[in-house]
Amino acid sequence: MSIEQNNDKSTPFAGVVVWYNPTEKEVENIKSYLGFVKKLYVVDNSAGNNLSLLSELTRDDDKVEYIPNLDNLGIATALNKGCERALEQGYNWILTMDQDSSFDRAEMTKFIDAFETKKLEDPTIAVFTPLTNEYQPEGYASRVITSGNLLSLTAYKQIGGFDDTLFIDEVDHDLCYKLTQRNYTIYTFSNVHMEHKIGDGKSHPFLYPRRLYVMHHGAIRKYYIIRNRFLIRDRFPSFTHDYAKFNFILLLGVIFFEKQKLLKLRYMLRGYCDYKKNRLGRMR
Repeated sequence: MSIEQNNDKSTPFAGVVVWYNPTEKEVENIKSYLGFVKKLYVVDNSAGNNLSLLSELTRDDDKVEYIPNLDNLGIATALNKGCERALEQGYNWILTMDQDSSFDRAEMTKFIDAFETKKLEDPTIAVFTPLTNEYQPEGYASRVITSGNLLSLTAYKQIGGFDDTLFIDEVDHDLCYKLTQRNYTIYTFSNVHMEHKIGDGKSHPFLYPRRLYVMHHGAIRKYYIIRNRFLIRDRFPSFTHDYAKFNFILLLGVIFFEKQKLLKLRYMLRGYCDYKKNRLGRMR
């Protein structure tokens, strides 16, 4: 199936959003960008079917396609399902979104305009991303989060897509490093902002005047973070010199500021042991 260009010559692109136990809030987030995509794939990792939440969006046309996994298959598998459907239907670009991300209409319009201009200037760019925090500079980046990206599906195919074995955490960075190895680039627009919630992160006073930013993830997430960081460090040593520092900061945060310290430390140790055993996929 081929996709016609819009009359205004803008690039037609699909979108994929990954759901997990969604609510009406996640539907409202979809509404913020639905008008800018030709097709949206809602891939649901929940145990139950949540199609009824989309009734308002699917009433009049088939713009939204709901794909229930009826199990948590991980972020990578869900994203791959959306990307593969987009490829089958002839799209060359896809917007990848987390369920807790949204765009102001004016910001999304700026994003698309900037994307259309920059992709002609530099065809090596495979990922275009908006600003999600104040620390992202304008320009080429080594790694970005998945949410809010306009991803080239041509590049996606060449690198083999997202790595299902990672399940969650480092899925986005793994993709970025694979793209860089294939001489693709990643570009951030600092004048385009996306609303995005990253965990339950908080800044804590630590060794005045310094502060420590602590994510406060649950124990299971700590497992995946540690396991996959060590794995990705081995795969891409030239890109991951700062991972040892990240792991040390994670450990400090758990010890000094997080609840369920012993449980989280046990899961982190388990993640490291599974990394050593090359035990990947969903935690067993």
